[in-house]
Amino acid sequence: MAPMTTELATLRALSFRISSTVTAQLPQHVPAIAASLSSCRTLLSSTQTSNAKSSSEASVAVHKFRTLLSTLLQDRTVQGRWSAIVLIKATIEVGGWETLQKGLPWVRGLLSILSKPDPPTSKKLCIVTLTRIFMLTREYPTLVREITTPSLPAFVQAGLQIAGSRVPPSLLLTILESFSELLPRHPTIFRPHLKTLRPLLCRLVAPTPSSGLSGDQSQDAISTEISDAARRLLVQLPCCAPKGASSEEWENALRTTVGGVHRVADRVFRAVLEDWQSTVREASANGHALDGEVQDLEDDYLSLPPWSGIFAGSERLVGLIQLVRQYLNSPTTNVVTFKVGVVMDLITRILSLTIPTSGSKSFQNTVRINKQISKEERENLWLVMPAVHVAAIELFLSMARRLQASTLAIDTLVLDQLVWVFGSEKDNAQVRTACYKALAVLLERSGVTLPKSSVDSLVPLIRTCCEDLLPSETAPAVVKDTPGQAKSKGNSQPQGSANADSFLGSKTVSDPTASFPGLRDAAFDLLPELLSDVRAQLFSDFLRARLDRTAVLVQHKDAMLASVLNPPPSKKFGKPTASILPLLARSFQGDHDIEGIMRPRVPVIRLGNQDTELDGGVEEEDEAEVDEEEEEDVEEEAQADESFVGQELDTMLRTAGETDVVMRDSPTHMAAENPATAAEAPSKRPHAGETPLSPAKRVRFDEAKWTAAPAMPPAVSAAIPPVEDPKSAEIPATSDFTVSSTASAIPDLPAPGEGGDDSDDDDDDAVPLVFGQDSDDDSE
Repeated sequence: MAPMTTELATLRALSFRISSTVTAQLPQHVPAIAASLSSCRTLLSSTQTSNAKSSSEASVAVHKFRTLLSTLLQDRTVQGRWSAIVLIKATIEVGGWETLQKGLPWVRGLLSILSKPDPPTSKKLCIVTLTRIFMLTREYPTLVREITTPSLPAFVQAGLQIAGSRVPPSLLLTILESFSELLPRHPTIFRPHLKTLRPLLCRLVAPTPSSGLSGDQSQDAISTEISDAARRLLVQLPCCAPKGASSEEWENALRTTVGGVHRVADRVFRAVLEDWQSTVREASANGHALDGEVQDLEDDYLSLPPWSGIFAGSERLVGLIQLVRQYLNSPTTNVVTFKVGVVMDLITRILSLTIPTSGSKSFQNTVRINKQISKEERENLWLVMPAVHVAAIELFLSMARRLQASTLAIDTLVLDQLVWVFGSEKDNAQVRTACYKALAVLLERSGVTLPKSSVDSLVPLIRTCCEDLLPSETAPAVVKDTPGQAKSKGNSQPQGSANADSFLGSKTVSDPTASFPGLRDAAFDLLPELLSDVRAQLFSDFLRARLDRTAVLVQHKDAMLASVLNPPPSKKFGKPTASILPLLARSFQGDHDIEGIMRPRVPVIRLGNQDTELDGGVEEEDEAEVDEEEEEDVEEEAQADESFVGQELDTMLRTAGETDVVMRDSPTHMAAENPATAAEAPSKRPHAGETPLSPAKRVRFDEAKWTAAPAMPPAVSAAIPPVEDPKSAEIPATSDFTVSSTASAIPDLPAPGEGGDDSDDDDDDAVPLVFGQDSDDDSE
C-alpha cells in the first residue's frame, strides 16, 4: 500500500499544480509534470473496482486528472491546448490499456485541433499523439473497433489537407512518417484516399530544384528527409490493393519505376553513344529532338512533374534510382517475385558509362561522342555522372543485402565495373566511399574465390584506401608561372610565387578525409576485409606490407588480427614470414582476443572411448615392462650362481698381467677406464632410502652389492714407469671431460665470418615493415 499511497500523493500534487497555474504560463511547467507522471504508472494503469476507501480515493484522483486534461484540450488559448496535447501523450504512454480505453474523447479533441488555425508545432504534436494512440490500439481488437476504425479516416483526410497546402517542411515530414506507420496496418482505410495520396507523393519522390521551368511548376525546396519519407510511403501503396493482388501490384510498380529510370537516362545520356544493349527490354528510340536543352515535358506513366536541363535530369535520375532502391529495402506484406535481371540491367547501363580521363589510353576511355550535342552539355554530363554512379552502387548494395547469396553470380561483373568507375572518378570522395562499401560487401561474399587477375585490378583501389586512412602533411602551395608568362620572360631565371604563410615552417599534419566522415569509415571497414577474405598469396610483398603498415599506424585491431590469422605464404619451405603479432600484442595489451591467440589453453579432446582404450594400453605397457625386468633379474641371478672364487682369481691375475706392460700413454688409459665405470653408475635411477621399492627393483638393487667389480690391488699401480712429457700428464682437477680410447677428435669450429654464404638465411624471407616512406615502386 505504501507505493500506491505515494503515487496517489504525487498525482494529487500534479493535479493541483495544473489547476493552480495560469494557462499562459503552463507550457513552462509541462516538462516537469510530464516527467513526474512516470511515478504514477501503477495508479494510472490499475482498475479501481473495489469499494475500499483507498481504491475510491485513487479513482477520484485519476478522474480529476483526466478531467483537467480534457478541459485543457478544449481551452481557448493555444498554450492550454498545447499543454493538453503533451500531457495526454505522456499519460497514454504510462497508463496502458486502462487509460487507452477511456481515450476516445481525447482522440476527438485532438482531431478537432487539426482543423483549427493552431501553430504548426501544435499540429505536429497532435499528429504524433494520434499516431501513437492508433499504434497502441493495434494489440486490442476491441479498441480498434471502438477508437481506430471510426477515427482514422478523419485523421487521414485532415493530414492530406494539411500536406496539400503550403506547410513547413517539419510538419509535412511528420505527416508522411505517420502515414508510413499506419498504412501497412490499416490498408483498407487508406484505399479510398489513394487518388489524392499518389500525386502528392509523386511530386516529392524525385524533386528537380534545378529545373529551368517556372510558373506553376515552381515549388519550395524539398529537403532530402522529405524525399526519403515520400519514397518509403510510395513503395507501400501496393499494400492497399484488393486481397491477393498486392504482390502483383508491387511487381508492376517496380517494373514501371525501372522503365521510368531508363526513360530519363535516354535523355540525360544523349550526349554520348552508349555501347550498352539491354537484355531484358527493347531498345528505346530517341523520338525527342536533339537540338536545344535536354528536357522532358511530357506526363509520363509515373505522373512526375516535367523537368528541363541536364542538372534537373540528373536529379530526376538519381531520385528514381533511389526509389528503386527503396522497393528493395522496404518489407512487403506478401511474398513477391523479384527479377534480378531487370535491376541488374539498369545497374550495368549506368556503370558502363564512365568519365574519360585525359592522357590515358585504356579501353574504357573510348567513349563515342554524339556530335549533334553541344560540348557544354557533354561537359555538364561528366559533372553529374559521379552522383549517378553513387546511386547505382547503392542500389547494388541494397540488392546484395536483400537477396544475399542469390546474387553471387554477378559479383565478378560488378567488381569489374567498380574498378572502371573508380579508375575514372577516384578524385570524388562520394565515389570512393561507395566503392569501398561495395568492395567490402563483394569480398565478404566471394573474396576467397577471386582469381589473380581480379585482385591485381584492385591494386589502385587498395592503395587509395590506405592513403585515405593515413594522415598526410600539407605541402606548401607554390603557384608556378603560366606558359605565357614564362615565354614572355625569355631566358630569365624562372620564378614562382608562394604563399607567405608557407615559409613559417609549420608542418601540421592534416587529415584530408576530415570533411567526409563516411569516407574514412568506409575505408576503415574495408581494410580488415582485404586482409581476411582475399587469399594472401595473391598480394605482392610490397602491397601486403602496405596493408600491414596501415593497420598498425591507424591501430586497427580487426585488420591487425586478420593479418596475423591470414599470414602471407613463405617463399622457403618450413620458414615463416614476418608477422605483426608483437605489434598487435603491444598495442592491445590485456585484450581477450589477443591473449587467446598468444596464450592458447585448448585442452586435448578425445572422441568416443579413446580415453578407455588409451588407459588400457598404458596398463598393458606397464605390465610388459615389469615382466621384462623380472626376466632380466632371474638371468642375472643364474649367472651369479654359476661364478665361483677361482674364476674371480683368474680375472684378477689376468688384469694384473696386462698392467705390467710398460705403455707410454698409461695415464690416459687409466683415465679412460675410470669414466667407463662412472658412466655406468648414473645410467640407473637413484633410489631414496625412504621410498618403498617394488620387489623386482629391490632384487636388482641388492644384487648390485654382490656383483660389483673388486677393487684394483695396490701392487699393480706401482709398476707404472714415469711419464716423459709432463705436460701431457697434467689433468685439471675441475675438469669434467674424460678421454677414452675410442674418443674422436674435437672438430675445429669455423671462426665468425668464415662460414661462407648461407642460402637458407631466415632474414631473406622477412619483408621490411617500414613506417616511413613507402617502398612500393609502383606507387608512383
